[in-house]
Amino acid sequence: MKKLDLNAAAEEFEMINSETHLFYNIETGDFDFYGDFMDADDADAEKFEDDIWIAAPNQRDLREYDIMEEFADSVTDLRKNELLCVALEGKGAFRRFKDTLHRVGLVEEWYAFKRKAYVDIAREWCEDNRIEYFYNAIICESELPQMSDNTDMMDMIIIPLVKKISSEAAEVMCDALNYGKTAAEEEVRRMLSGQRISFAAISDNRVIGIIGAIPQYGVTGWELHPLAVLKGYQRRGVGSALIETLESEVSARGGVMLYLGSDDETGTTSLFGVDLYDDTFGKLANIQNIGGHPYPFYEKHGYRIVGVFPDANGIGKPDIWMAKRITTL
Repeated sequence: MKKLDLNAAAEEFEMINSETHLFYNIETGDFDFYGDFMDADDADAEKFEDDIWIAAPNQRDLREYDIMEEFADSVTDLRKNELLCVALEGKGAFRRFKDTLHRVGLVEEWYAFKRKAYVDIAREWCEDNRIEYFYNAIICESELPQMSDNTDMMDMIIIPLVKKISSEAAEVMCDALNYGKTAAEEEVRRMLSGQRISFAAISDNRVIGIIGAIPQYGVTGWELHPLAVLKGYQRRGVGSALIETLESEVSARGGVMLYLGSDDETGTTSLFGVDLYDDTFGKLANIQNIGGHPYPFYEKHGYRIVGVFPDANGIGKPDIWMAKRITTL
């Protein structure tokens, strides 16, 4: 049995939602997940019945509401403490709490507090399941912007995208999405226009990630576009933080769902180079990630594949469509 890094476990736990179940392979040390929206007869579901797979905590076990209460109690500023406690009362507490964090300037502190709590949950889970683990405090702190003045991500904050940082935002698109300079600058200009919602992640006094949403169906349906994180900062939780912030803001404006298109122009999925006009939904149901396509990242955040545009980028080069309901019924 491999030793598990508690920092890695905590990061995986942060991806858990009400529709996904996370499992840990004690032989390989890898995590994988299964979603309620997947076919119950799928072979991927059956593999988790093997004894080498151990179920991770579910969303209820993570007790995020309790963690939010503990964080609010830890805030010594009386006014900020009062605002956070009021935000936690009644229906819609999760959204109000996150909105209030932005209002009182405690987003960084919250993410650090939450990660620490998840590390503690991961430690207890490992001990209950007799999984050997190790904990590297330096690595953990390097992933949390709030924890250390000597880390790349320590000063990460998420702010609305503004014109002053538009040139840096364009550079992120060039680096992460291979946009040309002119195309990137034009896209950023569009992000700043009209009724769009746009945010930027800032670290080391530079823009390291951007995200935006476009209203497409009145205020209810929004398109998530774009999401880009500098390559040197990917897989550090930047994209996850941007998505969470965007979803909260879209929901606050009356949004019911977010959707996105994710192209496969280079053969990174099993949908590339095949006739998707024949047995379309069968091929979608059996999609395979061959070369690092981002659709599993979105699935971990609750997005489902809901369709595909065959040949959208040329013969055999589809655009895969995903969507998520961001409000509760």
